[in-house]
Amino acid sequence: MFNFRIRNLLIGVVWSCLWMGPMTSALAASYELVGIEAVYSEPPENLSLQPRAIVIASSRQRFRGLPENTLSILQPYFVYQTKVKVKEAVFYRLVLGNYKSAIEAQADLNKLKPIFVDSWIYQRSKEELQALSAVIDDPSSIQPSKAEKIRTSKKKPKPEVSMLSTAKQAFLDENYTRVISIANKIISTGDQEQVREALELAGTARERQGRFAQAVTLYETLLSTSPEPETEARIKNRLEGIHTMNITPKARLQEPEKKPDDGLWVFRGALQQYYQDDVIDRSGDGTEKVNQVLVSDVDLQIQRKTNFDKLTIEVDAGLISDFIEDQTDNRVSSAIISYARDSFQVIGGRQYRTVKGVHGRFDGVTYRDLSRSNYQLSYFLGNLVHSSYDELDSDNPLLGANLDFSPYDWLDVNLYVITQEISGLTDRQALGSEFQMQNDVGFIYGIIDYDVFYGDLNNITINSNYRYDEQWSFNLTVGRVNSPTLSTANALQGQLAESIDELGDTFSKDEIYDLAEDRTSKSESLYFGANYSIDSNRQIYVDFSIFSLDAIEASGGVVEIPSMRDMTLSVDYSIRGYFFADDYTSMGLRITDSDSSEIQSIRLRSRFPGYWGLIYDPRVQMDFRENTSNGIDQTILKPSIKLTYRASKKLNLEADFGIEYSDLDLPDFDKQIAYSMYLGYTYFF
Repeated sequence: MFNFRIRNLLIGVVWSCLWMGPMTSALAASYELVGIEAVYSEPPENLSLQPRAIVIASSRQRFRGLPENTLSILQPYFVYQTKVKVKEAVFYRLVLGNYKSAIEAQADLNKLKPIFVDSWIYQRSKEELQALSAVIDDPSSIQPSKAEKIRTSKKKPKPEVSMLSTAKQAFLDENYTRVISIANKIISTGDQEQVREALELAGTARERQGRFAQAVTLYETLLSTSPEPETEARIKNRLEGIHTMNITPKARLQEPEKKPDDGLWVFRGALQQYYQDDVIDRSGDGTEKVNQVLVSDVDLQIQRKTNFDKLTIEVDAGLISDFIEDQTDNRVSSAIISYARDSFQVIGGRQYRTVKGVHGRFDGVTYRDLSRSNYQLSYFLGNLVHSSYDELDSDNPLLGANLDFSPYDWLDVNLYVITQEISGLTDRQALGSEFQMQNDVGFIYGIIDYDVFYGDLNNITINSNYRYDEQWSFNLTVGRVNSPTLSTANALQGQLAESIDELGDTFSKDEIYDLAEDRTSKSESLYFGANYSIDSNRQIYVDFSIFSLDAIEASGGVVEIPSMRDMTLSVDYSIRGYFFADDYTSMGLRITDSDSSEIQSIRLRSRFPGYWGLIYDPRVQMDFRENTSNGIDQTILKPSIKLTYRASKKLNLEADFGIEYSDLDLPDFDKQIAYSMYLGYTYFF
């Protein structure tokens, strides 16, 4: 077991060294405008320049033509590029919008954040306002070669395959913070397909880190940008599994669409279907089907927008046909009606991304007051929904409020309060906050959630990223979290009773509260990663992580669950153009030491673009495992190949075939081979 007092002291020292100096100076750093480099869209008529804007990307190199997916996302906005000096270092910035205050900019920043992770709100200098005014009054002041138009640009850059494959390898090695960092670069420079894959990797990484709100936001963003079929289907499943989130999702980033005529209805959506079949062949025992499902999902959005208001209807639902169980279940991930004007917004229905503090989706109403310029208030009430398969249920009511404000350009803060009941008992009463500080060199994100009813800290997590220079970047995440989030509903774990009402026939109210605390454990985690770029084609990653989960004591007829701990060290090397000009190959070694086993893993992966848009993605992994309980060795070999093909702008096809060979099948000590097949498509309408 780790000495967490010593570890936390070391964490504090490392965190302070990485952040206090650079963060303090960078947050206070001003910039010197060199000039306006390019204008990507026509400014609105009679534009009155305001002091605030959003930097969506910053680079030492000039942005020479934007990727098609970036153009599509930025289409509704006024976008231009500047050249600035910060402490004598030259940067090129993509700047978006025109806002009177930081609060006004916050709504757009929240939408853009999942795509442009390093974006931030800033105050334009007097020189920038003057230069921008001159450009608007006289567009010819910008060189014609630089006056790129966002709506007509068709230039498509060469795919950043190396970064995408590196991000995938980082995900396979559970280097989740690194995945986020690399995915952000891909989203800024990659093509549409790569952006989708980066969003999936980033969302899954956030989910694995326990940052479910950002995971849901990224997943929803991916679904809104026409992802590949297998990707979309997997994301649907993952969204369904997030019903005990530690934080609440942010608003979904809608895929930008062409502005309709005033008052016209706009329809868009997608139909996704995939078939998955998994079989295990055990030596001497024959084959056994372990999974055989057909998943059908529909994602539909209907919107009517005028100069005064906007009405939106969204439905995300599906059917899951299980051929082994011979049954079909339906699910409703979201079904909302939203009405918005300048001063307020009302959202009704099944929702899970509208407010913070709700650890899951809920059926109810959210009212958002947008009338104030320096802060925003949201109020919500309804009934908690534990799964998208659940029907309407009034047994778990909730009530709460959010306060959003931005006291400084570099700081965003949300405060929330929530109270929940279950079968007439208090389920959860919490106060919490999320905050984010961000600048040119990195960010710090934190969350604190305290249950005032149980008197226990549910979650305290700090995640940070720091870019030292063009070659080095570092990531640090520290957290202490209740697992699962402390609530009275936890008392049902391990019990035969299916509801708190039924549990009340056996235990008193106080005993149920005690059981809920007994079934809730504490987890502690530390992650530190470093990324070194040798050159534009080669990178090295090193990361180290520690995770522990406290024991759950025996009570109420439920047996004790012992504590667990896990330590992981991984080193990866990636190279682009090793076999062909546009391929990408990565290789890595990971060592894991846990209470149950010691594992050494070797992983190889490549990605080859083929003819007619077909992409081949072969992968192989070999694990050498020693089970510490009995000292028995085990070898696992996992080769697989993924094929992706976009038949048209509206139709995506994807297939994945894999084999897993193991020379040990506990407890029978037999060899076994597992076969997996995935076939799917997505049709957009």
